[in-house]
Amino acid sequence: MWKLLVVEDESIVRMGLKYMLDWEKQGIAWQAEAASGDQALDIIKQERIDIVLTDIQMPGMNGLELAKEINRLNQNIKIIFLSSYDSFAYAKEALRLGCIDYLHKPTMDEQELQQAFSKVVTMLEESHENKQPAVAPRDNSSLLRLLDSYTFPHDLSCLGPHMQELQNGFWLVNFRRRDDAVKEKESNSELRFISLKHLIEEYVMKTWGGLVFHREQREIIWLAPAKPKLDETSLDRAKYLEGIKQKMLELLNMIVMYSESRLFYDVNELPDAYMETLMKLPVNEQSDNFVARRAKEFIDAHLLEELNLSLVASRIHVSPSYLSRIFMREIGENFSDYMIRNKIEYAQRLLRESSMKVYEIAAAVGYMNPHYFSKLFKERTGMTPLDYRNR
Repeated sequence: MWKLLVVEDESIVRMGLKYMLDWEKQGIAWQAEAASGDQALDIIKQERIDIVLTDIQMPGMNGLELAKEINRLNQNIKIIFLSSYDSFAYAKEALRLGCIDYLHKPTMDEQELQQAFSKVVTMLEESHENKQPAVAPRDNSSLLRLLDSYTFPHDLSCLGPHMQELQNGFWLVNFRRRDDAVKEKESNSELRFISLKHLIEEYVMKTWGGLVFHREQREIIWLAPAKPKLDETSLDRAKYLEGIKQKMLELLNMIVMYSESRLFYDVNELPDAYMETLMKLPVNEQSDNFVARRAKEFIDAHLLEELNLSLVASRIHVSPSYLSRIFMREIGENFSDYMIRNKIEYAQRLLRESSMKVYEIAAAVGYMNPHYFSKLFKERTGMTPLDYRNR
C-alpha cells in the first residue's frame, strides 16, 4: 500500500477528504494527517510517506514552501496540491516544483480526485516495479436507480446481502442540510457533505443497519430495515432520528432536516417510499424544494405524455421562470434534460425487457419520429437502440 499524508489546516476538510474515496481500493493507506507544513515535515522525517496531498493556503508555511522542503528531503515523494483559488500563478509554481496534479477545491469532485490518485499510483508502481491491481472507486449510481420507477433495475443485485433483511420490511429516510443554516465556504461544501454522509452512515450502521447513499450534494438517503440490527425493542424511530440530528449538530455544527417514509414490505415500492420522503420534507423550511418535488412527482406520473415547462408550472401553480430556476437548483439538472434522461432510461428498459420494435418504443416514450428518437438515444448512450438491445 502506498502511504498518504494529508496536509490541511481545517479538520472538517481533512475528514471530508478521508471519506471521499475508498483509499484502500486505490492501493493507498491514509497514513497521517497534519494541520501545518511544520507538522508535515516532522511526519515525513519519522515515517515512510509516498504521497502528499496538501493545501496551498495555510497559516505559517504554505503548500508551495512545504513542497520545496519535501523535494529537498525526498524527491521520490509525489505531491498533489489543493487550492481554493483558481490561480495561474499558483498552478505554474506548482508545476515547476514537480507536482502531479493541481486540484481546485470549489469544483473538485470524487472522479477528479480518483483520477489524480490513479495517476500517482501508476507513477509509483512504474518507478518501484511493484504493480498493484487497479480497482474502481465506490459508486452509488446503481442504488440511485432504485428511487425512480422509470429507472428501477430488473436486477436487484446492487442490494447485495441486504436484500433478505429488506424483504422483511423497510423504511426510507431522506436527510438534507437546512438551506437557511449558516453557509459554509464554497470550497468546503462538498467535503463537509461527505463528512456528514460518513457520520450518518457510521451512526446508523452501529445499531440499525441498512444502506446509506447520496444524490449529488443534496440528499443523504438511508434505506433502513424494519427492525434494528441490535435487538432493542425500545429503540423508537422518532427518537433515534432526533438523536442523529443532534449528533450532527454536536460533531459538525450542521443543522440537518429529515423526513421518513412509512414501512414498506415490497422492494419494488422503493420509488414510492422515496417520493413519500420528498413530499414530507418540511415546507416552511424548504419551500423551493417542496415545489421542485411536486413538479417532479407530476412529471414522473405523466412522463409518457406530452409535457413542457409551462404546462407543469401551471399544474402546480407557479410561474415557468420560477420553476425552471428552482428545478435546476433542487433536482440538479434542467427541466428538459430531466425529461429526456428519464425517457431514454425508460426506453432502455423497454429494449431490455420487451420485444417492442424501435418505432413502437419511440412512440411509447413520446417521440413520433423514430429517426429523431434514435439520434437522441445515441447521443445519450453512445449507441443506437438496436445496438443497445443486441449488445
